[in-house]
Amino acid sequence: MAGVMGAAAFGVGLLPLSVSLSKTHLAQMSTLGSGLLVGAAIGVVIPEGIEHSISTVSHEGAPTIEIPTFKIALFILLGFSLMFLVEQHFSSHDTHHGAVFSADQDGDPNIDELELEEGPARAGQSTHRRSDSQGASYIPSTNPLSLGLLIHSLMDGYALGVTALDPNSLQLSLVVFLAIIVHKAPTALALTSTLLASSMPISECKRHLAFFSAATPLGAILSYTFYSFLAPPGGTVSVGSPLLFSGGTFLYVSTMLTSVSGHAPSPPDEMNKTTRTILLLVGMFFPSLISSALDHGH
Repeated sequence: MAGVMGAAAFGVGLLPLSVSLSKTHLAQMSTLGSGLLVGAAIGVVIPEGIEHSISTVSHEGAPTIEIPTFKIALFILLGFSLMFLVEQHFSSHDTHHGAVFSADQDGDPNIDELELEEGPARAGQSTHRRSDSQGASYIPSTNPLSLGLLIHSLMDGYALGVTALDPNSLQLSLVVFLAIIVHKAPTALALTSTLLASSMPISECKRHLAFFSAATPLGAILSYTFYSFLAPPGGTVSVGSPLLFSGGTFLYVSTMLTSVSGHAPSPPDEMNKTTRTILLLVGMFFPSLISSALDHGH
């Protein structure tokens, strides 16, 4: 699944290099992806993490089932905080370097806002440039943003690798895979479009896209291998804490995207508020419904 996800992200990211895509369709996919991440985190990943945490405690000889509330809260907050620190670091880095992506955009987009940019439509626009004291042309810096998305993608892979640790939870892996790939597609599109708008050569854009696409499979392989080595001989590793940590990272990404999407001004040719709300709600409930259907099918 990790390999399929990486190949799909790279293929989708190549589209702005050859064709012009609708801003509306990109925004709709990004909104649906945000809803899927919320649903995957709250409806699937975090409940599974809590269930595994409770099972681990009860198997250690405790007379009653204990719910480790502090542990549950701690690992969710750790995952949430990590993504918050990554976003804060790289968005401030962009601000200090004066990154400007187009003539009609004054603010500096952070990791989450990138997915809600006008995206491919900007590729054909002229890049806004400034001149320094010597009159040389200024080209915006996009490396910090690419690096931030790279870490973001690694954490997606971490979540996918963790869900694959439990051989009895195939539905969990499938739901997380679906949520990540729907979320990753518009991110890859927006990343490539932003790099093109900054006058970066096509070959360099492809290199950035390749790193971004490979990060999720790499993160999945590394997390799966790491936790597999922690498993006792003949046993399995407890995935409760890793799942809760992944749920925290999902919560940050999805809630921040939803917040930005809900407060961003909508041009006439883009989604209205009703469409955005419906897509978010469909995305939120879909992971739980799929997980329940797959669970009953076994």
